[in-house]
Amino acid sequence: MNNGVLLTVIVPLAMFLMMLGLGTTLTTQALTTALRNKKVLGLGLLAQLAIVPVCAALVVLTVDMQAEFKLGIMLLACCPGGTSSNLFCHLGKGNLALSIALTTFSSLAVLLTMPLILEISAQAIFSTAMPLDIPQLEILKRLFFMTLLPVMIGIAISRYFPVWGEKIAEKTGPFGLAFLIFLAGLIVIKEWQNLLTYLPVLGATIMGMTLFILACVMLMLKMLSPSMRDRFTIYIEACIQSSALAMFIALTVMENGSMVAIPAGMYSLTMYLIGFSLVFFYRRNQNSLMEKGINRNKQQGISEQLATNTDN
Repeated sequence: MNNGVLLTVIVPLAMFLMMLGLGTTLTTQALTTALRNKKVLGLGLLAQLAIVPVCAALVVLTVDMQAEFKLGIMLLACCPGGTSSNLFCHLGKGNLALSIALTTFSSLAVLLTMPLILEISAQAIFSTAMPLDIPQLEILKRLFFMTLLPVMIGIAISRYFPVWGEKIAEKTGPFGLAFLIFLAGLIVIKEWQNLLTYLPVLGATIMGMTLFILACVMLMLKMLSPSMRDRFTIYIEACIQSSALAMFIALTVMENGSMVAIPAGMYSLTMYLIGFSLVFFYRRNQNSLMEKGINRNKQQGISEQLATNTDN
């Protein structure tokens, strides 16, 4: 397949459909439910828009690696959660309304945050002898057509044509997963030798960054004490980034984009380990709490029965 057609037609169309599907999941009821608790919504956005980029910047400044990889990590940190975070939230029985609202709002905020963070990152990472031009206007245009426009169309479809909205939402979930696998495979094929060369350092860096983000978010939420269900949802949103969007921006906009896209491609292979681990530990904790509650109720029932027999 011709790379020009792939990157200018097929990938943008697939991204548009994924974000359209996300918009159809944000019903008025879900949005109202999420907005009712402004504190939790604000904490989630703080984690996504501030803690994640700051943690990524600290990692980039600490680890010695190629400049393109550092920029790729910062690009990944700018991205919202995407449909994958909603999927993991659903699997873990988290607050899905909050997850969808956070993904949608962060997808809209990225219009402002991504060009700014990438410009600052490029100036800090690349030396004056080897400058890298960040086409902010081009990134803004692509983000508008790949995030804001399809999300708003999806919300409108959900509002005025709910039956069609449900059908689109059902189809785009599996499609998004398949598209992510396709993009990751594209990066692996194109940059196979570089992946083999840099896998130990880059893979460990990405995994360490994700765990660092998780630890910082956990510390913040421990001090502010939202419910366990909301904490789990925010963990997922902070640790599961839209690697598909990062790869799309890198491959279509940036110089030496295939190298910049490698961290996102590698992340797409590791985020499932993080996502399923969070789901496993949260579900196990929930089951443990349920068992304790059942045992407590049984003990209370036995005590009441004994008290009744004693009275008789």
